[in-house]
This record gives sequence, C-alpha cells and structure tokens, in this order.
Amino acid sequence: MTNSLTDLRRDVEDFLYSEAKMLDEQRYDEWLDLFTEDVHYWMPITETREVRQHRDHVPGEWSLMEEDARFLAKRMERLAGGLAHSEQPRSRTRRFISNVLVTPGPDGDLVAECNFIVFQSRRANSEQFFVGSRRDRIVTSGESWKIAERTVLFDHRVLPRAISIFF
Repeated sequence: MTNSLTDLRRDVEDFLYSEAKMLDEQRYDEWLDLFTEDVHYWMPITETREVRQHRDHVPGEWSLMEEDARFLAKRMERLAGGLAHSEQPRSRTRRFISNVLVTPGPDGDLVAECNFIVFQSRRANSEQFFVGSRRDRIVTSGESWKIAERTVLFDHRVLPRAISIFF
C-alpha cells in the first residue's frame, strides 16, 4: 500500500481486478477472505422514478440481496459444493471493472466506486450481461485490505435472469 492518491487508486484497482479474477476462476474461499467479518453486502432494488421523486436507497428496504459474512459463506458453500441448482451447469463468467474512483475516508478507510460489466454463460443459448456500479468501503486489516461494505446497483430496469453469481 502506498500514500499518493494516484498510487492508492492504482493499488485499489489491482485489488478489485484480483477480486474479479477470483470470482471468474471460482476461487470462492479466497474471495470470501477479502471481506470483513461484519461485512454488509447489499443489492438494493433500483426503481425507475421521475426526477422530482428521487430518493436514496435505504438498507432494510426491498433488495435483491442483503447479506452478512455468514450468508455469503453459505452461498459460496452451496456454489462450491454443487448444491446451487441455478448453477447447474456452473456459469462461465468474465468481469470487467472500470472507472475506479477512490476517496480516502476520515478513519483511514477508503471508498472505492467503480462500474462493472459481467458476462455470464451457462448453456448453449443462455448468455447475458449484467451492467451496473459498485460502491465499496475498504478497511485496512494488517498489511492488506478488506471490504467492509459493498453496494451493487444495476442499470437494468429488468434483470436478464435470476442472480446466481456475485458482483
């Protein structure tokens, strides 16, 4: 880890790229190790509203997924053990992370925002893309970083299929 903002952004980009590769290669145990024990992993439902009806997303409201470390571990256990029926056969995925912005927080934590495209292929006629943005709060844990919060926002009005993968 380094101190200059440019070096910091580059280091965070490398961290996020490595995380994406872990998921694409189905290295779930390594991926889970990137999260704090009290992580909040959240995919709120994005509503299409008129401009004057804008409101922020609030945790605890309707969401596609709202998980803690224990539930993330259970999901990963199901995926790794072949018990996730929605992942039979397993998906092939490729994640693209871009437009990474890093803001240092007051307590030494970081806020990393990025855009993503995830390609998912399962069967001969089952291919789709998921597009959206993420906001992570990253904290220092010893000599490495861990993700303490992740918010995933999809750009889709209607998702192309049920979500059986992670973002």
